[in-house]
Amino acid sequence: MPPPCLSDAATGDSVLGVTEDGQESELKERSTPDLQTSDPVTIVITPQWRPLNSQKLPATVNILSEQELDSAGIGSTIDLQYHVPGLVLKTNTVLGQPYLRGIGSDIISVGAEASVATYVDGVYQPRAVGSIQDFYDVERVEVLKGPQGVHLGRNVVGGAVSIISHDPAPYYDAYADVLYGSYDKYQFRGAVNVPIEGTSLAFRLAGSVIKRDGYTDNIFLDEDLDDEDFYAWRGKLRYAPSVDFDVLFSTEHAKEDSTRALGFQTHPTKAVNGGVLLGGTVPGDPRDVFQNIDQFVRVETNRHSLKLSWVLDGVDFMSTTAYQESDIDLALDLDATEIDFSSNFPSETSKSFSQEIRLSSNRGTALSWVAGAFFLHEDATQLLDVRLPLAGVRNFPKGSVDTDAYALFGELGYKFSDAWQGTAGMRYSYDRRKHDFSQIIEDPMGTLGPPGTTTLIQNETESWDALTPELTVSYSPKRNAMFYAKASRGFKAGGFNTTGFQPSFGPEFLWAYEIGLKVNFPDQGIRFNGALFYYDYKDMQLATLAPSAPIGTFPSIVNAAKATINGLDLKMHMQATNNTDLSLGLTLLDAEIDEFISVDPNNPAADPDRSGNPLPQAPDISFNLVANHNWALENHGYLALRGEYRYQSAIYFNPFKDSVVKQGGYGIVNASLSFESRKGHWYAELFGNNLTDKEYAQTLFRQDPMMGLLQCWGAPRTVGLRVGYRM
Repeated sequence: MPPPCLSDAATGDSVLGVTEDGQESELKERSTPDLQTSDPVTIVITPQWRPLNSQKLPATVNILSEQELDSAGIGSTIDLQYHVPGLVLKTNTVLGQPYLRGIGSDIISVGAEASVATYVDGVYQPRAVGSIQDFYDVERVEVLKGPQGVHLGRNVVGGAVSIISHDPAPYYDAYADVLYGSYDKYQFRGAVNVPIEGTSLAFRLAGSVIKRDGYTDNIFLDEDLDDEDFYAWRGKLRYAPSVDFDVLFSTEHAKEDSTRALGFQTHPTKAVNGGVLLGGTVPGDPRDVFQNIDQFVRVETNRHSLKLSWVLDGVDFMSTTAYQESDIDLALDLDATEIDFSSNFPSETSKSFSQEIRLSSNRGTALSWVAGAFFLHEDATQLLDVRLPLAGVRNFPKGSVDTDAYALFGELGYKFSDAWQGTAGMRYSYDRRKHDFSQIIEDPMGTLGPPGTTTLIQNETESWDALTPELTVSYSPKRNAMFYAKASRGFKAGGFNTTGFQPSFGPEFLWAYEIGLKVNFPDQGIRFNGALFYYDYKDMQLATLAPSAPIGTFPSIVNAAKATINGLDLKMHMQATNNTDLSLGLTLLDAEIDEFISVDPNNPAADPDRSGNPLPQAPDISFNLVANHNWALENHGYLALRGEYRYQSAIYFNPFKDSVVKQGGYGIVNASLSFESRKGHWYAELFGNNLTDKEYAQTLFRQDPMMGLLQCWGAPRTVGLRVGYRM
């Protein structure tokens, strides 16, 4: 992901690209045939899968180019939340739980899915491990807010994060860079692009290797936690004999063997922790722990896909076929002390196949249409191994879920005049899941229940279906302005809990209403996007634990809540001077639970009526302010200085409004200085994140007395220098 150079030294060719707000910028030509269009300010927006000026899209979308990702020091999807207002990404070890505008899910089960989906090169990621993606050779990242019930392959309730990597191009190209940063972080990234002479084939190979010492010191075992040891590579082969026919095969492999996100610390007094009650040690420094379990994270993923694009007479045909595998093994010290009180050794495997077929009109007439079908099959297994060694207790639930998801979707658009346009879309979704579950509870002394071994078996099949419409009207009185109104319905299928014995749970639904404005005043150097939205959220899937549940039990999943969300999204950009620009992104939320009766197992005496409680992971205010200043260094190149401030107000990490799991409001300061040589060969970035070394919780878990309050801290102050060379 080197910054795009301003000109190509070998050919002198350049093309105009586009920023998130449609701003023209001169980029080295890396575009695919999809991007080769007569309109110089277009970019392929994932939900549309066609060239489209993002300022003409009647939806809220944040786009981060590879240059912005690098200059901001954004290395993974975890970092996106510090640059996209309204996005919160909670982590549960290696599992990501994204929230957009207050919509998300903290359910960890292979019988369920995320409310905010993640896509890699258009391929849906069915497991939570796919929500955490490290970036390398990435062209851009799109964050789409609101239900995606028609356009995306998999229906989602809250929105989507879409990662688009570079495709092979018909010219020789290569780059490589190295990074050294805080905590002895080393990273090597590179890519090579080779056209095969005499053919219409081109090949691209990219890779990344990361090693870093941990942020946290486990004093008891004398080892680091929160370290990184990761590598990944991606190969793409493309056959494009003409602009009308394109076949792309992609294969990707990634492997991690680290302790990333495992440096959690228990709190000695705010909650009840069995290890602490038995004399366990809790150091005063949040970056120190005293744990007896040798924790680890081992993740291996493989992704293979085949895309076919074919322009026929009046019709564009697109097919995306994908096969994916993921394997996870972990060792977790749940009580986070040196006392051998509670631990867990979970694992998860997933194999999935997906197929999407899409037909769309390309005549350029007043009437346009899209029609398509989607299919997903997944075989996934989750195994937990919760141990209470002092009591001789072992809880061993294992759940296997086969998922088949089918969908048909279509959309009609009509341009009534030069100013007025409307679209109407509909999607039919059908999901079927088969659940094979067993749970073995070993309790020889009868500490938690009847003495001996208890075995529970569950075999169940369930299905759900839904119609999800979408209606949009847009009005463009001038070329540089658009007003729009949109209504859409989101749907997330029901599922099964693979962490405990319980019946299936039902689907959740969301009606979303949004009105927006997008304006661009190029002469004044000002762009402004704004949207007001209202969400009616029903049958929310929430994880709750019964007050009488024994130690070592995991929560049940219920459809027990209804919520209302009101909000405002703003995105503003101003070219203050020829060399200085400012931008502001802001999301305001009023996200409350309307109906939910549930006893907080950690505070059973509290009122169980949760009406009026804030939704978890839904800050009232989140914004980021960015300032950029550029210099030309005569014949030497270009410098760019970037400063960013990101603020997020207080959030709760569960629906009970428990002050123990509340993270107060906080701000983070980031900065970077980038250099690019005059001919674009050499480039460098010096960046610093969390420069004030703010201490904040990435995640807070509470479950008394198995683990009490676990605090997973965000990254401390880090700085890094990247230097690279491009052909």
